Amino acid sequence: MRRRIVDAAADLFAEHGYGGTKLAMVAERAGVSPRTVHRLTGGRDQLFALVIATKLTSEAADRVASAAADPEATPPLAVLIDAAAQIFAAPEFGWSVLELEALTRAHRDDGVRALVSDRLDKRRANMRAVVGQARRAGGLDLDVDDDALVHLALALSVGLAVVDPVASRPSSANWNALMARIGASVAPSELLLANEYVARKPWRLRIDVPDRPGGLARLVRALSTLHAYVVGTSVLATGDGIRTIDLAVTVPEKISAQTLLAAAMAAGSNGHVTEGSLDDDLDLPTRVLDGATELVTNPGSAPLAAAALVEADRFEVTDATEGEDDAAGVLRLQWTPDRHVVLHRDWAPFARAEQTRASALLRLAAAIAGSEGDVRALGWVEPVQGDGTVWIRLGRPEDADAVAAMHERCSEQTLYRRYLTGVAEWRDLSLRRLTGGHRGATLVVMSEDGSIIGLGNVFPDEPGDDHAAELAVIIEDDYQGRGIGTRLLRHMLELAQRLGIQLVVATLLAENAEMLSVLEATGLVWTRELENSVLTMRAPLPVVVSGSLTPGHPRVRRS
Repeated sequence: MRRRIVDAAADLFAEHGYGGTKLAMVAERAGVSPRTVHRLTGGRDQLFALVIATKLTSEAADRVASAAADPEATPPLAVLIDAAAQIFAAPEFGWSVLELEALTRAHRDDGVRALVSDRLDKRRANMRAVVGQARRAGGLDLDVDDDALVHLALALSVGLAVVDPVASRPSSANWNALMARIGASVAPSELLLANEYVARKPWRLRIDVPDRPGGLARLVRALSTLHAYVVGTSVLATGDGIRTIDLAVTVPEKISAQTLLAAAMAAGSNGHVTEGSLDDDLDLPTRVLDGATELVTNPGSAPLAAAALVEADRFEVTDATEGEDDAAGVLRLQWTPDRHVVLHRDWAPFARAEQTRASALLRLAAAIAGSEGDVRALGWVEPVQGDGTVWIRLGRPEDADAVAAMHERCSEQTLYRRYLTGVAEWRDLSLRRLTGGHRGATLVVMSEDGSIIGLGNVFPDEPGDDHAAELAVIIEDDYQGRGIGTRLLRHMLELAQRLGIQLVVATLLAENAEMLSVLEATGLVWTRELENSVLTMRAPLPVVVSGSLTPGHPRVRRS
């Protein structure tokens, strides 16, 4: 019966507070008389003290206590980050409404103050044990006072519980990163932790760090506070003041992905974490060479090798007119003119370096197949008017910068004729799409000095329609009028036939006499539709019976 009374009182104190709870309410909730309540538990003050002494627990405090009792299980910073994350997500786990009520009552009730002080002493002892553990491991600066750090932790947890009902919150990711940064800030300036934890669980971490001296060092330092070992690192992208870093790390077994990400986000942004493998410490050149060795004997394994190289979750080989275009978690690569490899990854977006690596591996496979007489490895050396030659080949992901540079060299008129929109609007189109990350095919034209001076795209009209495709061509101003567009378009039509395209569409300004002449020179039968000075031309393609093409010009291979 006494337990039933205490349970009822705990619920009522939580619902109505100390001032709003009467003994008669407790009696009614417990199903006994007020006299019985008073006889078994005393007055309201004594009942409240009994509830505080017997009913209050804190999951966060229990977590800290468990870590303090088992100092070799989890690094101290991980304990603090996890506890802070738990309290932030549900502040009542740290300090319940009853406990906050007790803190308020402690200011004017000596009995309650004694109970609260005893509970605080236990929490303080647990936290001090964790802080002492960090101190012994070398994770605290000599100038940081242990008691001050413990007091800050207690005050922070109480404050969260008090303001939670009335204050808006930051995101949990930002909160966790702040807690990790505070933890890292109290570490010694020269961090060299004692080897108390066996780092044996592999993780992969991808994150942006400032592109400044010390940016990567700050990240490694933040991870070191979790006793993490960095077993492999590479730079995947650089730009806009940041570097995208890929890290293979091992950490103590009990550190969660959330805690690892919080520590990393204390030194960077846009972080992603996934489980790693025991092979992550194998350096990238070795992985590439292993994949290349397999390709020599089995070029058909290229899609699997490309997926393994960039750690895609899955891949598919599709016809050039089918499947998804490039997206954050989708990497589309041209393998042969009529077959594409589409890689998918859920845990982190693909970076530019991964695009170029996977593309290079597929080109290697195509080159190996080409050396054995496979006609799919296409490329043409073409003579141009006024002497000289150009090289026309399949587009690659790494062509993006060169394609952008070509656009910068083009006049406003050339850009407008290609995109039928404002001069700056071409930038809104994905360069990866322009250089091959789409259904269909992309050809680039290279000058003798290696610059890209032309671009041709064969874009299937609709995702479900593999019978019609849009043709789009742009040639740099200085190379116009030399027959390059005509030769480029011929190879684009050959590729369109290989892809099974039955109808090609070209959209151009009616005043663009040069492009109109190039289209008419193909010998196709064009229909025309004019609207608002924009001419839409359509022509059926002859069906390729043999299933292969003879380009009519020498094929070249370049490393």
